[in-house]
Amino acid sequence: MSKTQDDKALVAGEEAGGGGGGVSLGKGAWDCDTNTEIPPEKEAIVFEEIATMDFPFEGIPTVPPRKDMDHMAFFCGGCRYRVTAYPDWPVERVKQALFKGGIARANKPAHIRNTPGIQKWEDLELIYAGQRMADGKQLADYHVPPGCKCLIAIERAKLELGKPDPDSAYWN
Repeated sequence: MSKTQDDKALVAGEEAGGGGGGVSLGKGAWDCDTNTEIPPEKEAIVFEEIATMDFPFEGIPTVPPRKDMDHMAFFCGGCRYRVTAYPDWPVERVKQALFKGGIARANKPAHIRNTPGIQKWEDLELIYAGQRMADGKQLADYHVPPGCKCLIAIERAKLELGKPDPDSAYWN
């Protein structure tokens, strides 16, 4: 999206969300293209999550189909990372874009983590629909659609460890 499209989306989102204050906030979001935080009040707008009456269900507003096909979203460490990526890109190119864009900020401090952390792009593993995506293949080989917003990026060492982090919700 260009700046003008983002600005238009912000205005539309604020109007739809009652001034921008009615949006549920997550653990944060990061724009890997600019290596900057996405402010919580703009998160729903950037990720196109504002319900409208464009496609109502029984009179209830719903989130319309996405229009931004240039950016994908990866979940890592409880945060969403937005990055420009396309289905015809090789997996390693997306990993490099995520790493260059700041995904290593998901690392916990060295004294409390049980893995080395994300130190280089090769430390990342990408997952879509339960499949680990291999370097040398394209995202399209895994049927990742343009503009996909439900991908996972995880430190490879965590997968090799074979069990969830000690502070994971898995143990609750």
